[in-house]
Amino acid sequence: MPRSLLLYLILLMLLLSGIYMPVSAQMCAGTKVILLDTLVNDGTEWHLEFSDEFDATALDLSVWEGKISSQGALDGSDAYRTLDNVTVSPETYYGESTSATGVCLINLKQETVVRPATFWDPGSPVLTYHYTSADVVSKQQFSWGKYEIRCKLPKGKGFTTSFWMYGEQNKIGNEIDVFEMNNEYNILGEYDEKLLCKVPEMHYHLWDKTASLAGIDNNCGTYTGNARTTDYSEDFHTFTLVWDRWALSWYIDGRLIKSAGQWYDLNGNIVTAANIKPMQVVLRNDWYPTNLMAIIFALNIESGKGAPDNSVSLPASMLIDYIRYYKKN
Repeated sequence: MPRSLLLYLILLMLLLSGIYMPVSAQMCAGTKVILLDTLVNDGTEWHLEFSDEFDATALDLSVWEGKISSQGALDGSDAYRTLDNVTVSPETYYGESTSATGVCLINLKQETVVRPATFWDPGSPVLTYHYTSADVVSKQQFSWGKYEIRCKLPKGKGFTTSFWMYGEQNKIGNEIDVFEMNNEYNILGEYDEKLLCKVPEMHYHLWDKTASLAGIDNNCGTYTGNARTTDYSEDFHTFTLVWDRWALSWYIDGRLIKSAGQWYDLNGNIVTAANIKPMQVVLRNDWYPTNLMAIIFALNIESGKGAPDNSVSLPASMLIDYIRYYKKN
């Protein structure tokens, strides 16, 4: 028997035998497969494919739109979301050490509005909202590449800020959260003001909307802080997500924070272009994102987890210096 065929049969037996394989903390569901294609042709240089530097005087509505739930959908938010709360200014805004000229602002206001919960449903109930804010979504969808935002965040009880991507196909939704900032709690589960704007949470989700009417949210991975010392409301910071055939990699100000792979070897290590082997038995990450996705940035109220109180100064704004998407040849 040829050696190559013998090797293939041994690998196939291992694959089918249910051999124990360590599971990485960044992979939440896996299936054993054999990688037959080891061709690597991703290119080496990043090229800017999409950007908004926000150096105009208004949001570019040929590029951006309000999220479907931006008119106050029943999604757990106590803020009525509208693009009326988005402004673009060519002025210079300052942090403690850095600045930005030309900025998009999402403004969170305390005001009462009475609106239908959803603008697309004539039978939608009319609700009373006590805050207004916005989600902003790109009209274009993107795939593998480098996603980046430079921003300065507002700090206050009940605020939730985020930069993320979402795409849905055949009732399967993929979501990558470059960061989310919410209220934070100590080890006793108590709200801790000292942790506000210091704990960037980083996840990826697979939404299975075929399972039930509401769907199942498979949420994988998180990161609970850069030693909880950096206050992201004091200065502008750059948050980056690199997504390719091998892994998701999260960065803050150019520093790698965490990675989650599409394939893992028998020892739980991410398979990459540098270490892949022919006909390798691997554990495939079943929740790894594959759909095209829109870019989303948002400021809202974290309803039900400690709403704003008298300690919060409103209005408050999320300041975005730029959003960019790079792609390799």
